[in-house]
Amino acid sequence: MNASTLAFMGLVLGVTRNRKWLFIPGVVLPFLFQHAVQGWCPPLPIMRRLGVRSRQEIDREKYALKALRGDFANIQGPMQAEEAAR
Repeated sequence: MNASTLAFMGLVLGVTRNRKWLFIPGVVLPFLFQHAVQGWCPPLPIMRRLGVRSRQEIDREKYALKALRGDFANIQGPMQAEEAAR
């Protein structure tokens, strides 16, 4: 989302203010493309140091917190489901 926002703002400023602003989308959009294709781009290590986490990391943390809270205590396994059906 950050890359698309930067690219859009650079495009708007380039069209309305000064053409020099078109440099921003010219740099950001190839990085966005590289990230879509390879899953990595040059600004990524900087963003990680700033504390930006991936969706996968956030989902793992949410799952762990739910397990600690006991949200999965009432879920039956396959063996328990067979015994309950009898």
